[in-house]
Amino acid sequence: MSGLFNPENKFWNFVAKLADVCIMSFLWLIASLPLVTVGAATTAFYDFTLRQVRDQEGGIWSSFWSSFRRNFKKASLLWLLHVLGLAFLALDLYASWKMYLSAGLPALFMLSLCACVSIIFLFCTYYIYPLLAVFNFPVKKLIKDSFIMAMANLHVSITLLVISLAAAAAVYYVSGLFFFWIGLAIFASSYFVTGVFGRYTGETPGREALRVEKRSAKKRGKYFF
Repeated sequence: MSGLFNPENKFWNFVAKLADVCIMSFLWLIASLPLVTVGAATTAFYDFTLRQVRDQEGGIWSSFWSSFRRNFKKASLLWLLHVLGLAFLALDLYASWKMYLSAGLPALFMLSLCACVSIIFLFCTYYIYPLLAVFNFPVKKLIKDSFIMAMANLHVSITLLVISLAAAAAVYYVSGLFFFWIGLAIFASSYFVTGVFGRYTGETPGREALRVEKRSAKKRGKYFF
């Protein structure tokens, strides 16, 4: 019973992590207000939560803004591509749906194809910001590796989709705390993403240090896939 009140016990450790996620969610909201900075803010959030999974997180404020500044250019470019991709696929889905309503079954193939491409695109976005947070790869390689990870780990990709849908439902019903639900989804996703990274880096989730730092990753980056 005395172990329950031990601040080092796993329960309180997890509660402390959730408290940090709440604070990080506020920072993410503030940093995302210009909208063009959403990619950099999301990358900084993942940088922190991926370290939380390994119990290697540092100071919240310094960790967030350090990662934000370090990854700003690449993350902003990826965010621009992300938004353009979503807009393009949304228009394609809308056009395919209209075609299906007017032409019927002949247009079903096009609608199905657009839906599949949209899902694959969505799966890739679950990995691209965590990859940028950990590895100093060029943008082209980040896009390529996120696709490989998404397709090679479909069970994890589907799990991440379920997490994002749950967060979307929470945002819909409690919209005033939308930034917290997004932060909670990033935190939960980090556990699964860390497991995927472990398949390629040779590390396993746990209390060991996150050895793959930016500099070392840059040296061996070309061998990642």
